Amino acid sequence: MTDKALSMIGLATKAGKIASGEFAVESAVRKGKAVLVIIASDASDNTKKSFNDMGAYYRVPVCIYGTKESYLLVNSSTAGNLAAIAALCNIGDKILVARNCHKSVYHAIELLGLDPIYIYPEIDEYGICKGITKEQIENIITKETSIKAMVLVSPTYEGRVSDIEGISDVLHRNNIPLIVDEAHGAHFIYHEAFPESAANSGADIVIQSLHKTLPAFTQTGLLHLCTDCVTREMMQKKLSIFQSSSPSYVLIASIEQCIHICNENRGYFQQYYEKLWILREKLEELKYIKLVPTDDIGKLVFSVKDTTISGEELFEILRDNYHLEMEMSELYYVIAMTSVCDTQEGYDRLYQALKEIDSEITKKNTEYLFLENDFHQNKKMLKPEEAATKDRIQIDYDDAKDEIAAEFIFLYPPGIPLIAPGEVIDDHAIHKIRQYEQYDMKVIGLNDHKIYIIDERI
Repeated sequence: MTDKALSMIGLATKAGKIASGEFAVESAVRKGKAVLVIIASDASDNTKKSFNDMGAYYRVPVCIYGTKESYLLVNSSTAGNLAAIAALCNIGDKILVARNCHKSVYHAIELLGLDPIYIYPEIDEYGICKGITKEQIENIITKETSIKAMVLVSPTYEGRVSDIEGISDVLHRNNIPLIVDEAHGAHFIYHEAFPESAANSGADIVIQSLHKTLPAFTQTGLLHLCTDCVTREMMQKKLSIFQSSSPSYVLIASIEQCIHICNENRGYFQQYYEKLWILREKLEELKYIKLVPTDDIGKLVFSVKDTTISGEELFEILRDNYHLEMEMSELYYVIAMTSVCDTQEGYDRLYQALKEIDSEITKKNTEYLFLENDFHQNKKMLKPEEAATKDRIQIDYDDAKDEIAAEFIFLYPPGIPLIAPGEVIDDHAIHKIRQYEQYDMKVIGLNDHKIYIIDERI
């Protein structure tokens, strides 16, 4: 809970307007004197269920996520990212952006004509992005002025978490609000084994996709307004732009039911945690397939770096031979998404499959061209919005060195641009595209070996 919230509770206590304890709170709710119920995170499941039901009956809001206000999303985190950025930024503003953000962030930048200042995460030994640090933020904001907001993704697709508390502190000292794309972290609040949610770590706006890690329909999510960085009216206005005026009641019901189930059955998350740790201990015994360390234990990332197979090949073997569908593959690793709904039988099948595959592969010294300790930095020549207005032509990507990209190039999933419009296409980008094609990976923005570039002949 934020210092501001605690301060307000303190003032209310001094004014004699706080009721505490189950009996006193229940009495206040039934008498119509309660305007908000806050439930302790360590309260029993029965207590949480009782007050959730009571709040619903007497129309008193019950604090679940501990945020100022939460909004239902029926176009998932994409709509939330677009609306959050639009609520905080005006046309042409500077925005600080983690370069490994989802494509929806870049779409907001293009739509609003924003000037992105990119911050690049470091890369670990597996070729996976680490979290953003407060030191990185401090270094940038001392050089850049007039930044209106920052947006980053935490956790990442690979389950890495940034220092949200430290970053928030640095940004707020400079009057810069923080938007966190927490699409893959909606489950964090349900067990202490998971990282702290950005909603409770100082972020101003947090966006979550319920369907990624919780039992909810695809396309469902939440946007949490955690501070007074923007008015409720403005937030609602922007959400109304990027969401349908005729939302699906099926999706809305799915959101409500998901939160209800998760809050009533927190014991399921303890079981989930226990099964995960048993599985992880067994996976550590594999010889060649390495279980990559993650901040979110629910993300299982399998590295095949320096083996005789690629990430894409592992993905296909698991699908075709073992009928196990992974979330995504990169050149040298595969991600398995888990959730509270997974069964022991599913975990056993995954372990047995990986054990068999591990016994059939060998070590190989893989050629890692351009593998660095930092996210590769493309040279930005134009803002994405400027690039979108230029004339364009299609050329073979092998001939595109030093040209300016006119479209996004990215794998999907995860939807992180290898090249963004307005950036210079260099040897690194061409080599990555060539590698993706070699393994028949799905590259968005590539059509029959051709990509769009700015036509500078005009």
